[in-house]
Amino acid sequence: MQRLKTLFVLLVTIISLSSLGITVTQKAIDKETPQESNSQNPEPNTKESYCLGKVIKIISDIEEELPGGNKQRTQQLLIKVLSGDSKGKERVTTNVIPDNPGFAIIGEVGKKYLISKTENLDNGEEDYFVVEYYREPLIWILLGAFLVLLVIIGGVKGIRTIISLFCTVGFIAFLLIPSIEKQMNPLLSAVLISILATAVTMMLVAGINMKSLASTLGTGIGVCISGIIATTIIKIAPLSGLASTESMILWGNQFYEINFKGLLAAGMIVSSLGAIMDVAISISSSIQEIKLANPSYSFGDLYKSGMNVGKDIMGTMTNTLVLAYTGMALPLLLLISHEKNPSKYLNLELVMNEITAAIAGSIGLIIAVPATAIIMAYLVKKEK
Repeated sequence: MQRLKTLFVLLVTIISLSSLGITVTQKAIDKETPQESNSQNPEPNTKESYCLGKVIKIISDIEEELPGGNKQRTQQLLIKVLSGDSKGKERVTTNVIPDNPGFAIIGEVGKKYLISKTENLDNGEEDYFVVEYYREPLIWILLGAFLVLLVIIGGVKGIRTIISLFCTVGFIAFLLIPSIEKQMNPLLSAVLISILATAVTMMLVAGINMKSLASTLGTGIGVCISGIIATTIIKIAPLSGLASTESMILWGNQFYEINFKGLLAAGMIVSSLGAIMDVAISISSSIQEIKLANPSYSFGDLYKSGMNVGKDIMGTMTNTLVLAYTGMALPLLLLISHEKNPSKYLNLELVMNEITAAIAGSIGLIIAVPATAIIMAYLVKKEK
């Protein structure tokens, strides 16, 4: 058992060092030759910041019809600034409400909003604009309820789960994202950090033992298979990785030089990691319990038992992955259902991205079942 713990800690250490080594030096961005300023029409020197504001009065609310039949609503709002340099001051802002409900932010007395403040540094003039509803408190309430339930129901393991969750988020925030910004291959970064996150999660939840080691190795194999399949499809299809609005914004940002195809594959891997991890730890735990109940079981018996458990879990977890992607694509599915020629949408890159992610993740999950069963059966049989 001591050798097993040493091996497991060594595995985590190697992955950690590999992940830390991901942050390589960013390629120097060529400095553009400063253009000569136009002395006749110099651009104003402005500063933009964001603050929290509360509507205390609606001065006017006018709706007008635009050419083409669309309607536009314009509000004059008196807001009280609740944060930033102008905290406590009252300001008047114009809030334009378009006909599209997706971009309509309606000002209501007593409600809080995210406010954009644009300050002219030359003459000191300030302009305020309503940007979005203030939703942050709801996020913290949901997160708090989730953490409290984990502790109440899970007890000590619930606390360990919380720690592992924060570790996973930290790996993504401080390792994966910076590594992509530093031009490291996003796919390689995602694979290494996924294995690291799995190892840390297994150690915290299950302890340093055979179960954690087998689960980590099985998850790593499944993740690697998913990455290979995703990369192959992205290359053959081909997929650019620029189907989403966010990717296009990044592409237009000259500060980053990102491999968008690799970024797409990395996203597919990370999104399937939780399901693969769940399958691996379930199989490892079941084989361990079966061995304790039947010490005479051979390697073949243990493997067969693990596979039987894995097949049951495989069905539900595959559905979990497919349904997760399907749920996010319901509006698109409605469009396809009313289309006489569905291939019009099936050939869209956005649709292909979702299908590839769901199937690549499911295949990785399926491969993780026999891989984990073999590894765990071998380790349990060899244990003295």
